[in-house]
Amino acid sequence: MKEDSLLTMTEATDWIASDAELLTILTIIQTWQLPDCWLVAGSIRNFLWDKLSDSPVQHASNDVDVAFFDPELSYDNSEALAKNLAARQPGYHWEIKNQAHMHTHNFPDELPYRNTLEAVSRYPETCTALACRLADDGTVQLKAMWGLKDLANFQVRPTPHFAQKPEYLAVYKRRVAGKNWQQNWPQLTIYY
Repeated sequence: MKEDSLLTMTEATDWIASDAELLTILTIIQTWQLPDCWLVAGSIRNFLWDKLSDSPVQHASNDVDVAFFDPELSYDNSEALAKNLAARQPGYHWEIKNQAHMHTHNFPDELPYRNTLEAVSRYPETCTALACRLADDGTVQLKAMWGLKDLANFQVRPTPHFAQKPEYLAVYKRRVAGKNWQQNWPQLTIYY
């Protein structure tokens, strides 16, 4: 584990850019040319936790979370597109979601998101609110919506969005309890 438990954006981006499997995944996603499309959430979080804990990286065994934003595409058409894209690359466990429809995933009164990064900022955990993609010049772009401090310190806590209401916090608690992340990363501290 990293001694100082600090992780810079540059270091995290360099780790991603030097990982052949992640670059393959990012390249596949880029070829899909979906609007406002990013590799998100656990795909990045788990990779960084593995790197920080000097554990073997387990890409193929994890879901590959992809988020895009297309308000013109219906929910049903978004799901059909996701299945079609996943079928083209069967070597991964793809989770491809149009964030234009995900605002009702946990709460029916949630306001629609304006873009993918706004949706990512409202993910349940600060350490999961991550997005990554290849820029047109081939460089890796990484966004940590709530910074990297919690992730680097192996801390799991709710985002401000999920900490705001008891019913949101209940969803966070159920989700975290069901993940069993401490089996892979026993150094995690989970805050409720």
